[in-house]
Amino acid sequence: MGDDDGNALVIRSEEDAWDTLEAAVSGEASLDAARLRFAGWPVWSLDAKGHDWQSTVPTRIMPPLLDVQKDINRAFAGVRYGDANLRRLRDDERDELEVVVKVEKGSSLFTADLSDQLIKITEAAIGRMNGVEALIAVLSIGLMITSPVMYKAWLNHRIKEKELQSRAELDSKNIEARIQQSQEETRRMEIMRDAMTRQPALRSVEEDVQITANRFLKATRPGDRFETKGVPVTAEEAHEIAQPEREHSKVLDIQGDFAIIGNRTDKGDGFRVTVRRQSDQLQFVADVMGDLPPNDKQAIQDAEWSKSLVTLSIEAEMLREKISRASVISAKPVK
Repeated sequence: MGDDDGNALVIRSEEDAWDTLEAAVSGEASLDAARLRFAGWPVWSLDAKGHDWQSTVPTRIMPPLLDVQKDINRAFAGVRYGDANLRRLRDDERDELEVVVKVEKGSSLFTADLSDQLIKITEAAIGRMNGVEALIAVLSIGLMITSPVMYKAWLNHRIKEKELQSRAELDSKNIEARIQQSQEETRRMEIMRDAMTRQPALRSVEEDVQITANRFLKATRPGDRFETKGVPVTAEEAHEIAQPEREHSKVLDIQGDFAIIGNRTDKGDGFRVTVRRQSDQLQFVADVMGDLPPNDKQAIQDAEWSKSLVTLSIEAEMLREKISRASVISAKPVK
């Protein structure tokens, strides 16, 4: 860590990132995300070995590779818009966040320098948080996506979780020795827990990254050996540890004339409304984000105060026949 570029705070390694994050969560007020620069960090890596990996790339690895991109996009959307919905991203933002994965010649070593993507997340964070909080968000995201400390902690958790579910010890002693965390790594996990306590939204980023890690494990075949973020796992170990896929939510576009029957204003720079559609009495809670145009916000408030209807376009996610999350995309007075 250093200040080579004038007053810049240069992060050159994972160790720099952890040290700076620790200082930030400890309350060092002089730290500011506006000073952040990255040189050689963060880098995501996967070294795949096995019959199908002799200078070749099986297509089964493509979905989890694309999930790494989605994790970055969702982290950016969460910081920039306060909502990790990928549909909020503009085309130019997607272009700027695009990850280029390098495949080493004559091998199946995949690497991706994520410094440009982390700079974009930094710029988004500076617009919504103070300097220290933005720094905590950015470094935590970078570490969650690339750090072996985080990956080993998740693998340990999965082994313990699986043993509790099966009420028997897994045949995983070899991997347990490989992923045993040092005293320093345990301390770093405490730093990350402190960061997530300060910024609960980071838990969603952690969950996204863990889902992607699980999909990499499920992509292994007998004889494969994946070294992800420097941590080796065989196919046999991966199949013992991997978690069944969770049920996915469905994205819906909900439109119509709605009554506003409740309003909470404690959601950052936006607010949350309870809405009921006139046509079928469908009722649910929707977020009104801070970046919704002022005229649209006013239309919602006018409808609430006058107890009249407002025409809403809402993007929602449905899981198990229930709306789990919804955001107002536009609001207009009823014609």
